[in-house]
Amino acid sequence: MRLIAATLGFSAFLISACAPSGSGELASDGLLVSSSAAVEAVDARTRTVTLRDQQDGSVFSVTAGPEVRNFAQIAPGDVVEVEFYESIVLEMADPQDTGEALIMAGAARAPEGERPAGEAIVSTSVVVEVVSYDAATGEAVFRLPDGTVGRSSVAPALRSFAAQRRPGDRVLVTVTDAVALSMRPSDG
Repeated sequence: MRLIAATLGFSAFLISACAPSGSGELASDGLLVSSSAAVEAVDARTRTVTLRDQQDGSVFSVTAGPEVRNFAQIAPGDVVEVEFYESIVLEMADPQDTGEALIMAGAARAPEGERPAGEAIVSTSVVVEVVSYDAATGEAVFRLPDGTVGRSSVAPALRSFAAQRRPGDRVLVTVTDAVALSMRPSDG
C-alpha cells in the first residue's frame, strides 16, 4: 500500500502543480476515505469482485477493467485496502483564462506477477462564470464555457468563498478524484 499511497500523493502534487492559477484567492475542501474490504466472490467472466466492508459490513461490487493485472490471483477471503480521495478547489480565475476545460489523468498498476494493486487519478479544471449564489440554500448557478447553465450545492467549507462572488465573476473550479487499491493476503 505504501507504493500506491506514494504514487497517489505524487499524482495529487503533480495535478496541483500543473493546474492553472488565478489571483491566489481560493477555497478548498477534500475528503480521504480509507477502508478494508474482504473479497466475498469473484466472477472471472465479468471481472466483477464482490466485497464486504470490514468496518460497517456493507456489501458492494466493483468491476476490474482489462488494465487490472493479475486479476486471476483474487480469491474469496482476500482483503483489499481501498483509498478514495476527492477534492474541490475554487479559485478566482485570471480574466485571460480561455475557459476551456483541462483534464488530467494518470494511473499505475502492479507489476506482472505481483499481488493485484493499482491507482487512478482524474483532475478536471474549468473556468465558470457566476450567475448567482443563494447563501440561504448554498446553491450556486454558473455558466460553463459552452454557455450551458448549471446548478450545484456548494460544500459548507466553500460557502464563504461563494458568498463573496458576484454575477459575472469567473471562478476556476478544479475537481480531483483518485482511488488506490491494493491486496494483502487473507488472515486465514
